[in-house]
Amino acid sequence: MTCFFKRLLVRLLAAAAAAAMSACALHPPGEFEERARATEELQNVSAGRGDFELPEQARVDDYLRFAFYNNAELKALYWQWRAAIEEIPQAASPPNPALSFDYMFSAANMKAWDRTTTEVMNDPMDSLQIPSKLQAAGKQALERARAAGARFRGAKFMLQARVLSAYAGLALLAESIRIGEESIALLRLILSQASAQVQSGLSLQQDMLKAQTELDLAVNELENLRSTVLPKSAEFNALLGRDADAPVVLPEEIPPLRPLVLSDAEIVRIGAERSPELAALSHEVSAGKAAFSLARQAYIPDFGLSFGFSGSVSQALGGMVTVPLRLEAIRAGIEQARAGINAAEALREQYARDLKASFVLNLAVVRNDDRQIALFDYTIIPRARQTVEMAQAAYAADRADFGELLAAQRMVIESRLAAAQLKTQREIALAALEAYAAVDFETLQR
Repeated sequence: MTCFFKRLLVRLLAAAAAAAMSACALHPPGEFEERARATEELQNVSAGRGDFELPEQARVDDYLRFAFYNNAELKALYWQWRAAIEEIPQAASPPNPALSFDYMFSAANMKAWDRTTTEVMNDPMDSLQIPSKLQAAGKQALERARAAGARFRGAKFMLQARVLSAYAGLALLAESIRIGEESIALLRLILSQASAQVQSGLSLQQDMLKAQTELDLAVNELENLRSTVLPKSAEFNALLGRDADAPVVLPEEIPPLRPLVLSDAEIVRIGAERSPELAALSHEVSAGKAAFSLARQAYIPDFGLSFGFSGSVSQALGGMVTVPLRLEAIRAGIEQARAGINAAEALREQYARDLKASFVLNLAVVRNDDRQIALFDYTIIPRARQTVEMAQAAYAADRADFGELLAAQRMVIESRLAAAQLKTQREIALAALEAYAAVDFETLQR
């Protein structure tokens, strides 16, 4: 082989080594799709934030939209997802090339070019790895990013459940205040009736005292309810990402019950298929398997490449291999990765059981509350109101005891409050089902 071809071969090998050391990351399949999903979600958590303001008579949909744009916890989870995505090319990239330069000052009768020594090599602090190691590292980082993305999507539904639950609590508070105000108005009417009865000698003084005591207690209870409006509003504002003292208009009524026509079996199946946390745990299992593959490849040596030349005097191509003699450490790394897989699988299995149990529990609450709500709305409350009317007429005609009239009035109040509490409890349970299943059941039932 002529000198020319030897130099050409050496330079070609050097160019190949330099290209290998400066190659792009070995992007795992699915990385760009995950990036696209993250980019799309950015529009849902920040687009229009500066332009969107809550209307004066805000509905629950307005509150939800505002929360998605402004809740800081949700944004933190989003950016954690984006940060996890950016770990992928870092894990799947070869090391940087290093360039060294030397110049001899003492050599006599030599050209400046021949006194110059230049060397290209991989970063001495980081050896070159075979592609399969980089692929395994990239796969591990991708699965972790997918887990972060699943948890972000789950957080959106959890935030929705929290907003719906808080709004339902405010609606219950507003309904309790309205019931208290109506009760006080009726008690004042009863008090005036009792006073008239006492003055006409048809009733005892103690009846009026009972009525006054009942009224005072009702006024005190109403004031207690009103005192909770500000702290409840501040808590709701914090959830939305607003100032604590921002005004919150209490709902004018208990929101209509949302139908749930899907069978229990369908809901459990949908939840198992769509649960974000279950998906995140599955991705963590996959990340553990990639880590196990990477740990097993620790037996494969890493290497280094270098190419240098001193002007036209000499050219050299060198290599280095790291010998994996830390066998005990390698075996420990493999067992650690295997243990990580077992732990992730156990967590996924237990969460699947807990998830099914939560569905069973919340479904039982929804179904039982539906039964009780129908009983109160269509039977107990109308009957209690009829009882009050009859007791008032009987007392006015001196055919009933005053205590019976007060007891009938308390029954109406307690029945209405119980119905409102049941409706709130049902909404909270339904919101929890939607959060765990990551689905809006109303969209599936249209």
